[in-house]
Amino acid sequence: MTAQQVDSILPQGEALRTYLSQPYIGKGDLKNILRNRGVFLSEQEKEQSIPALTLTLIRPSEFTELQLAYTSKEDNPKITTQTIKWQGNSSLIDSIPDEININKILDLDFENFKVLGAPNFYPINGNLDAIRMDFTVERLDRSKSWAEDRKNFKASIEIKKSHSQDELIIISTHTAPETKTTNKAISKHLISHFKSKNQIDENEKIRPIRFGDFTNENRFIYLLGLTKDSRLVTLSFVEIVDIGLAPDVDRTLPSDLEWMKERIKSLDLKGISLEESEFLSNPAYRPCLYLHRLDAKFRFSTSALDGECVISLGFPEFSAGQNKDSEIELRIKSITFDTIQRGMDKNDAKETILRELEFEKIETFKKLSINT
Repeated sequence: MTAQQVDSILPQGEALRTYLSQPYIGKGDLKNILRNRGVFLSEQEKEQSIPALTLTLIRPSEFTELQLAYTSKEDNPKITTQTIKWQGNSSLIDSIPDEININKILDLDFENFKVLGAPNFYPINGNLDAIRMDFTVERLDRSKSWAEDRKNFKASIEIKKSHSQDELIIISTHTAPETKTTNKAISKHLISHFKSKNQIDENEKIRPIRFGDFTNENRFIYLLGLTKDSRLVTLSFVEIVDIGLAPDVDRTLPSDLEWMKERIKSLDLKGISLEESEFLSNPAYRPCLYLHRLDAKFRFSTSALDGECVISLGFPEFSAGQNKDSEIELRIKSITFDTIQRGMDKNDAKETILRELEFEKIETFKKLSINT
């Protein structure tokens, strides 16, 4: 054990419960620790596994394992997209406030993080109607030793006009929860500013891509349209390797799915070529099932990058607690490159790949949303 690990404070009791409840600690992470202890639970949900861990002392090696799992998921870039109607005549770079003090916008008196420096928006490739802000959040975590109590997380927010110029597309790239909170605050501040300048109508509301914006059938079509049926040139679909399903308790299950009734709350399937499985290929199943996550393997060739990756498209808050307001979130679960370039930032490469799906993600949503 390293000196830093010895100096760290191991959370116990309520502090451990709070740590384990965080979204980046998955039920699979808890299952692995319990299994290594020889503990097997009939239910694998966090509601059952968290009490099993908080009632006992957690070992330093187990806490280190959880920290590694948490950190790897925090550092991984995730993208959400929203749109809102635009009626302004000025360019975006001329429309934003002269000064944006993010820490003041966030009101951080009772928070344990802050945005470093004074980031601001800049035109993307000289386009005055496509702007971006890159920023770094610093988190202070007093549960760790002095040598590792501060951690930095990168993020960005990008705003651009649609091709028709009558809509803004807001792309949030976040890592840790604090960066997601920051992006939401920046977006809210800018929309309020645009409304005060009559560039956005006062009654307009931002439009995310949410779980509840689809019928059960259309959610299948949407996620399969972004993976198996994608027409992108830069991303070539290989196979579906993981899906997350749950039965819709308000719908009648087909006779051959009766085994799920009152027994299955959520079902995670891992394998190869799952697009050929009955769950995804049989349209008769779709009205009664919630498809809330789909992980697909792609070959990619973009921006001088070639290789293979698994992209996860999911509604994480629905998966955690069946929240139908959950926004779709894209992230890369694994990636390999044919050639590793010197100085390559894997997270930058991941973001580049994810952005290839943006246009298709928005346009397909407009066709399938029940609120269109």
